[in-house]
Amino acid sequence: MNDEFVNESRQPQIAGLMRPWRLVALLTLVTRPLTAQGKAPHPVPSVPRAQPAPKGTIAVGQTVRDSLTRRDPLLPADSTYAQQWRLGATHAGETVTIDLVSDVFDAYVFLLGPGLERERPQDDDSGGSCNARLTARLPQTGDYYVVVTSSDKFRTGAFALSVTAGAKPQSLAPCNR
Repeated sequence: MNDEFVNESRQPQIAGLMRPWRLVALLTLVTRPLTAQGKAPHPVPSVPRAQPAPKGTIAVGQTVRDSLTRRDPLLPADSTYAQQWRLGATHAGETVTIDLVSDVFDAYVFLLGPGLERERPQDDDSGGSCNARLTARLPQTGDYYVVVTSSDKFRTGAFALSVTAGAKPQSLAPCNR
């Protein structure tokens, strides 16, 4: 593995990946699929050749339980670990609410995909008590990716990720960590 894409503990990292307002390279990668030969149909600037595959797929109406670990890709600009989850079976105009709940870290979630290049939906504490809740209208049919991470540097631990149809209200419960 190329050393520029490995952190000091020799773990893979997503080079150049930062919080959503600086995600141009990853957005380009996610929204431009590879050809059968493994090449991008258009030039992809500043993106390493070996991006981590999604951790798994989550569908509307489903909840997955997993953990952020030190083996997950590191977002070097923020020093946080992250996982990508493919959001399957979506349709243009559909509204979804993504909840990320953790008792051990300050949950942070963002959504990547077609038509979201400018908006870049993201959330930190709208789920209440340091949990993330993000409601988004999907502008196009296509592959979307939910990125699970933490607002806390180098934090790891268990989480539950849920996607439901429609909107949910934000919680007013403060984050006290």
